[in-house]
Amino acid sequence: MKKLIFAIALVLTACGNKTGKTVSEADTITTDSIAADSTTATGVDKHAEAYILQRLDAIYSDIRQRVVNSSDENPYIGSDFNLDSAYCSSFYYGLLKQALEIADKTNDVVLEYDHWICGQDFSNDWDYQIQKVYDITDSTALADIIVINFGNKHDLTLSLLFERGDWYINEFGPEDAEETDKAYFRRFISDGLKTLEKAKASAAESR
Repeated sequence: MKKLIFAIALVLTACGNKTGKTVSEADTITTDSIAADSTTATGVDKHAEAYILQRLDAIYSDIRQRVVNSSDENPYIGSDFNLDSAYCSSFYYGLLKQALEIADKTNDVVLEYDHWICGQDFSNDWDYQIQKVYDITDSTALADIIVINFGNKHDLTLSLLFERGDWYINEFGPEDAEETDKAYFRRFISDGLKTLEKAKASAAESR
């Protein structure tokens, strides 16, 4: 079962959208937004392979800097900066946030590892290698990367989504995986709501 260390869960719960509105994947992108934002003011095509590679490199380079500079005063684990809110799609983060809110009520945790560093902890030589970007459409793309942590290589196929004028991670694995993160979040939310309903009914019966 996928779970996240409690410190990260607290940080994520404290950040991001506070409206409580359920996020729909269909709401995260429109054809008009693609047309308006696909090219920068300097004429750079955001749907070009080179640009997407640069975007991913900027994301993971930021993570590497946070790992390298991690200290008691400036920790990577438990940092106030929310990587998921900053670099994941609205739909992915919306589901994760809902799952974290449920977990807070059921005293559970959502993920047992940090999907950015591929582990519960990180080594000083944490690194990444972006292999390739492919299957690029107006709104989606795939990217193969390798995350290196404690000398172990973790192969990831990132599913990317173009929204809000740029590319964001929509899955930390292929969309056709046996159970994607988003499918797991939905299941976690559903199971958590059932647990809360049972607890509510049991409390009512005991009165």
